[in-house]
Amino acid sequence: MNKWDYRFLKIAKEVGTWSKDPSTQVGAIAVNDKRIIATGYNGFPKGIKDTDELLSDRQAKLKLMVHAEMNMIYNATQHGVSLEGATVYIHGLPACEDCFKGLIQIGVARVVMPDIEVHGKKWKAGCEFGKAQMKYVGMAVDEYNMFHDWQWNTDGQNKDTISEPYMAEDHYKLKDKNHGDEIELDERT
Repeated sequence: MNKWDYRFLKIAKEVGTWSKDPSTQVGAIAVNDKRIIATGYNGFPKGIKDTDELLSDRQAKLKLMVHAEMNMIYNATQHGVSLEGATVYIHGLPACEDCFKGLIQIGVARVVMPDIEVHGKKWKAGCEFGKAQMKYVGMAVDEYNMFHDWQWNTDGQNKDTISEPYMAEDHYKLKDKNHGDEIELDERT
């Protein structure tokens, strides 16, 4: 992945903050020729109010929620924008076993999404299935770690890469950015 990928992932993350879902915020953007052509975030269908009552009722929320990828597709369609050949950047959760179908159907060329192993949560199996299908039809799929802090030097090279696979226990070891000393979670307040 290059600096443009990380720039667009930051924008997808921002789009995800527009979701009113208090527990999960997912953003998706479609890009063609370094231009954003569609956006979407997880939310209820148009006309259904995002009330606290519905948002706090998990079963009702899951039945009503439109995923970010599908909202992005619907938004593009509503405005007459073709997503054929586009790259889709997703932040929040990987593409699921339902959304991959829409991404294939509209002709997306590449998907950049959170790492299934690290961020797939209880939906890992469905996300892996979707990823396999996207790859089967020739779509490029790149995964990234959302816990990674993306920084670039003046030459446009990533100066903060992860050289070893990310492990869950790594999340609980924090680095003091000023001194590089490892600190324990309970010392951080």
